[in-house]
Amino acid sequence: MESYFLIMFPFLLVGIFALPVQFEKPFDTNNVGKPAAPAKTYIVDLDLAPSERWKNLIEGYDLTYLKQGLNQIIDAVVPSPELTNVIQRILGDLDKFIPEPYADEMRGLSDSSGIPLGQIVLINLIYDFTAYASNSSSKACTSIVTRNNLGQIIQGRNLDYELSPSVLRNITIQVDFQQNGKTAYMGTTYVGYIGLITGYRPGAFSISGDERYSGNIWFNILAALEGSHFTFFTERRILQESSDYVSALNQVTNTPTIAPVYFILGGLKGNEGAIIVKNSKTTEAVIRLGENFTHPWFIVETNYDPWNKPPKSDDRRDAAVASLVKIGEKSMNRTELYKVLSTPPVCNGQTTYTTIMSAAQSYYHTMVRYDAPALK
Repeated sequence: MESYFLIMFPFLLVGIFALPVQFEKPFDTNNVGKPAAPAKTYIVDLDLAPSERWKNLIEGYDLTYLKQGLNQIIDAVVPSPELTNVIQRILGDLDKFIPEPYADEMRGLSDSSGIPLGQIVLINLIYDFTAYASNSSSKACTSIVTRNNLGQIIQGRNLDYELSPSVLRNITIQVDFQQNGKTAYMGTTYVGYIGLITGYRPGAFSISGDERYSGNIWFNILAALEGSHFTFFTERRILQESSDYVSALNQVTNTPTIAPVYFILGGLKGNEGAIIVKNSKTTEAVIRLGENFTHPWFIVETNYDPWNKPPKSDDRRDAAVASLVKIGEKSMNRTELYKVLSTPPVCNGQTTYTTIMSAAQSYYHTMVRYDAPALK
């Protein structure tokens, strides 16, 4: 049975994720136009057994809204209810393909919330099997690494996502991952998603991931079958294991991921900043802070290769660059960086949250962008 499943798994994934995604209006748009608000912070105790780590968060959370949100997102990605039920039954047995501690964490989330394990797994796999060249209809993030007049690194990011941004705003949280009662690292995620797309390790480095449209779904599937790593489980593992910027850069560069992605890394000072451009399985390029002589004190990544000009229909990069140049290195600080990330079209109808972080300043703060422009 297992060998049959291994043979059929890639074809199942093609059937799921090669279908066109049907984006519908969110079931609740009442949060549009509200002021931005700080994301609520929850503690995940890494000293607990993996299956117990998210229990306190789930038990204190309004699961009605979460379940409605997850159902809407899954329905958009997998349009057929019958196929959804089949997928959930199969994915519920997929823990053998997902590394620990993440498999047990997902089991614990399922047990605590009553949400089927298949749904939890599917939500956590969405990026790895939807990030490819022909699936590029949405804006999907802006990341900036800057240096201030003291030489300290400050990083900021917007997380944009076309798939029900109103829903995602309502399940955006900060997580303080603690060991021995102290912060090991922090991250921003959506309830039910245990990987990290944004995070920092105090006194060490900060990191974000932006979607890259490259390759095709078969590259991702083959990478998964050949042992490459789930993209945003990788980011969380780097935050867990790397103790400084250099080790984080080495780990990002040398870890094969299932999906293409831009990892944006910030350190403590000087030129400790980089955009790591990754294909499925391989690293294509590393662009370092200081290499651009026009503006050596910052780097900007949206969703296009740094050496290519972004399309006129989605030029968030040039808008961000213009704002940064206007501010200047001497005046750069956390407040000014937040203003850059709030400038249209850098902030847009798909923006779910903005995080400002600095490992040098031991600062991490996420604002939920209820104030983002309404989707047209």
